[in-house]
Amino acid sequence: MPPYMLSIENMALPAAAWWIEMKKPYRLVALLLLMGLVAACSTTPPQPAMAPLGQNGPFGYSDRPIVADQTTITYTGAYIAVSSSDPRSDGRLQGELDKTRDLALWRAAQLGQQQGYAGLRVDNEQRDSDVEVRETPVYTPSPFYGYGHCWRGCFGGPWWFNDGYYTTQRWAKARAVIRLTLTYSKQYDPAAKNAQSIAAIINQMQTKWGSATY
Repeated sequence: MPPYMLSIENMALPAAAWWIEMKKPYRLVALLLLMGLVAACSTTPPQPAMAPLGQNGPFGYSDRPIVADQTTITYTGAYIAVSSSDPRSDGRLQGELDKTRDLALWRAAQLGQQQGYAGLRVDNEQRDSDVEVRETPVYTPSPFYGYGHCWRGCFGGPWWFNDGYYTTQRWAKARAVIRLTLTYSKQYDPAAKNAQSIAAIINQMQTKWGSATY
């Protein structure tokens, strides 16, 4: 047979090798890397946490006008990842409850200062958390992925068969929601029960949370 002519049998071997190479796991790895790059490029940079609800994202404070020296301030935190087995006891959520409480108090002090008040008192505090738990299917390829046909007998199975299997992955996220009901006073009286200085609150929270983001 002339050297420039190839038999069908000789052509089948390179074609089969090419197909097996194309099914090897590195193709999946390359795809995942590409997806990760796209996700990284589209990620929103962190935004200041001390902002009205919805201005920088699905977090922030909301308040009501001061009427008869009283108002209600609510701060809603952003969702964070927590334990899926016991999300409400997760230390990260407890930390978020403390953080959002401080941010709500900071906003209360800002609002009071704008209206000429010097002191405030927290009359009621409501601490809530929104928790979401989900399960998603996860596909794991067989360790013989890419070699499945010849492991089972070359060309002995359908092209899409690679002996993989599915499992489920459980995950959870949560956010803290704090609601404060307050009473203001024009003069700050340190001797008054539960009274706090508005100026002191603003200085303290500015130092503690001035660079906080979500």
